[in-house]
Amino acid sequence: MLVLGLDTTGPDCSVSLVDDAIICAHISRKIGRGHAEVLAGMVAEVFDVANLKPGDVDRLAVCTGPGSFTGLRVALSFALGFALPRGLPVVGIDALELTARGLDPEATRRVAVQQDVRRGEFFYGLYENGSPKSPPRAMLKEMLAQTQADQNIQIVHDAKVDTRILAWLAIDRDPEDFPAEPLYSRGPDAKLPGGKSL
Repeated sequence: MLVLGLDTTGPDCSVSLVDDAIICAHISRKIGRGHAEVLAGMVAEVFDVANLKPGDVDRLAVCTGPGSFTGLRVALSFALGFALPRGLPVVGIDALELTARGLDPEATRRVAVQQDVRRGEFFYGLYENGSPKSPPRAMLKEMLAQTQADQNIQIVHDAKVDTRILAWLAIDRDPEDFPAEPLYSRGPDAKLPGGKSL
């Protein structure tokens, strides 16, 4: 099964093609901003490197965050636009789980992962034997320290997305159980007139 993995949740723009356990092509560039301008070109580049065509793809995998509104939606929109006319499934996996599985590929350890989402807030997830103990959740720095103390966690790893792991994990994931739904760092700052909400 050939999976196209995409990530635009942070400063890196990353694309991978994985066929079962074989990494066909991988490109990751630290660009800061401007993911929308470079993502399509990078996707075309991985197909060239792997000597494959878009029609060879069986499913897509996208990192669902946490991340900013704009950054998250670049890869999500691209994945859904690529998949829709071809009728392909799209799997979404968050950055914390990806990091945990990268640190524990055999799914035999206990791993805690955090991601700084600024303004004194962190997303935190605890994983044991490859499974989340609870969904990743946002908390203030003080609450994070208390949670780690309560769980007796000494080593907490910072989240880092690898689209090779993303594509590999997506091979066995059911898209209905792992939908490509964004996990935003926080709600939008912009407000509708009169205090209305969407």
